[in-house]
Amino acid sequence: MFKPITIKAFLLLAVFGILSLRVNAKPVPLDNIDSLKYFENLARQYERDGDKVKLVETLIAKSQYLFNKKNLDNALIEANQALIVSLDMGREQYLEKAYYLLSQIHIEKGLLYESIDYLYPGYRYSIATRDSLKIGWYLLSISKVEGELGRLNNAIENNLTAINFFKSRNDSISLAKIYTSQGIIHTEFGNFVTAQSYLENAIAILKVLVDSTYLGITYRALANNSLRQSNNLMADKHLKKSETYLKNNPKELARTQTVGAELLINQLKPISAIPLLQSILNTQNEINDRYGQLYPLLLLGKAYARVGNYSESKKYLLQCLKQSESLSIINISRLAYKELSQLEELQGNKTIGYQYLRKYISLTDSLFNYQIISEANRLENISALRQKEKEIQHQRENLLLSQANLNKSRLRQLFLVGFIAILIVLVVVSYLAYRNKQKANLLLAEQKEKIEKQKNMLEQRSRDITDSLNYARRIQKAILQTSEQPTDFFEDSFLIFLPKELVSGDFYWFKRFNNQMLFAVADCTGHGAPGAFMSIIGMFGLNQIVSELNETNPGEVLQNLNGLFHKSFEQREGSEIFDGMDIAFCNYNPETRELRYSGANIYLNIVRKSNTQPVSNIILNQNETHTLYQVKCERQSIGYVTEKVSFSTHSVQLEKDDIIYLYTDGFTDQFGGPNGKKFRLVDFRNMLCSIASYPMAKQKDFLLEIFSEWKGNNVQVDDVTVMGIRIT
Repeated sequence: MFKPITIKAFLLLAVFGILSLRVNAKPVPLDNIDSLKYFENLARQYERDGDKVKLVETLIAKSQYLFNKKNLDNALIEANQALIVSLDMGREQYLEKAYYLLSQIHIEKGLLYESIDYLYPGYRYSIATRDSLKIGWYLLSISKVEGELGRLNNAIENNLTAINFFKSRNDSISLAKIYTSQGIIHTEFGNFVTAQSYLENAIAILKVLVDSTYLGITYRALANNSLRQSNNLMADKHLKKSETYLKNNPKELARTQTVGAELLINQLKPISAIPLLQSILNTQNEINDRYGQLYPLLLLGKAYARVGNYSESKKYLLQCLKQSESLSIINISRLAYKELSQLEELQGNKTIGYQYLRKYISLTDSLFNYQIISEANRLENISALRQKEKEIQHQRENLLLSQANLNKSRLRQLFLVGFIAILIVLVVVSYLAYRNKQKANLLLAEQKEKIEKQKNMLEQRSRDITDSLNYARRIQKAILQTSEQPTDFFEDSFLIFLPKELVSGDFYWFKRFNNQMLFAVADCTGHGAPGAFMSIIGMFGLNQIVSELNETNPGEVLQNLNGLFHKSFEQREGSEIFDGMDIAFCNYNPETRELRYSGANIYLNIVRKSNTQPVSNIILNQNETHTLYQVKCERQSIGYVTEKVSFSTHSVQLEKDDIIYLYTDGFTDQFGGPNGKKFRLVDFRNMLCSIASYPMAKQKDFLLEIFSEWKGNNVQVDDVTVMGIRIT
């Protein structure tokens, strides 16, 4: 009835089909048959016959077989072919199997960043196919991978979903693993109390289930939580427990010893930490723990810096930076930049140190800005509120069920007694039911009141955060409105001011002083609330320097502003302020048309008719009618510098119809367009030169339209400020 090859194929595919459905199944040896050759023959036959279902089943079985044999490269090839065929078919069950294999293979190969591309689609298809075992595997795998990569907000959102899922299935061991992950994430966010609660809940479960490996990992997380709070005694206690549980697991034991080395550095014992870290690195090299090597490399850099061996320190820090960037571990790269910045400062290399510092600030802003932490806390609060609501609903259902059972019992008794007994029982039952109902209502009322208080507290906390930001926006807006506008000075002018968030790190400033017109455009470090606070300090500083010190020379104004920032912020280890601002400050005399300017990382740009006297020897763009000139600024920001910098004053004799442009980097840093890239600075300069003949109001409309079209549906990446003034 059947061809021999078909029967053999069916039996072999049945074996591998069962294997592929078992997440934790051990490989079944098939060395007694030429499996690979047989798979190839089957695949060719089904491809010739056009039977895509059997073809994709064969490719999946072959990939699973290769994966079990640890032949990962060939397993990856077969899994990719299975995915291509599955995508062509559009069948969810085969798509999930292909994504599952690709996720497993990438994780086993240590390609965690690449595995994300397969984990999330696989998770969605496992939900569509209602495969509970696979759903659980994906939730645990996503939690582990996102945590290793330092993508904490993604991990915390996944973990909250996982907690509800594993609770619904009474999967205690998986729930404990997710609790540990949540504790590690909240430690990174600085939510130490919440982190400790999760970790202690995980330990309570793991002790019952006797899972030594995860007990060791969880105690290590508790040690790190204590270490972040400078509780060295408690950190040491937890580390000893972690080492006891992990003594037979070289990979996790080495990671625990890494935390111990950090404890030694914090206790001012870097000499003791160095040999321990070297030993840890040797172990991790032997077991090929590439991710685990990153933090020991960073700590070796810190330890050598503490003992004054700067060359060794730099070697390990650069090695850490290179390896973390290759693995896309942004948080470790951020810490490496910070240590390199401090190291270059100690060696007197101010410029290089400042470059490293800017990279550290940029990565810190992207990983730990206020919005990300607030979103993580919001998700946590919503999850807690929903859990409380479920508990109340469950208690209400149990109470109703108990009451129904009680009523049934009473009814059975009523049929066993006479008419008089029935009347008596009815009275008793009614009375008891009334009392039970009163107690139940009282209990529900107390629980409802408690939940309402918690709900109100969470809602109030959310409102307080939003109200604070809105209030900061009103303060900043009020301060900006007290400053005069460019149209108060110059009839033909415009100002584009587009904050990225509720409050802005950019600001503009105008003031009349005697017969002089003073104006400035500035870009403070960061955006949102931190940037807004810096902008307020900057505006008050300019008002104080001009109004109280009567200083209007641009170079001296910036010199005084730089000094004000140094006096305002304490700079010592542990409490450094890495903020400052880029600024262009101008003093214009309308009677003589003389413009005096000084800049800190913001250039003065002037467009003049091409057939007239040049403004400067720096030409940025030119067409038949107009030329764009640039007046140089100091390549140094106001604020965090360790040495005094002199700011020069430049004088320019302006002519009628000259146009002054001052702008921050928000416009040119915006991602968008057909390829999702930044708006190039050279294109922006060319645009300014091409629209020079337009009235300033029309220029503003044109620039706003260009910016909106370029940004499209992309998120605005920075505050945008552009000022244009035509001399009349």
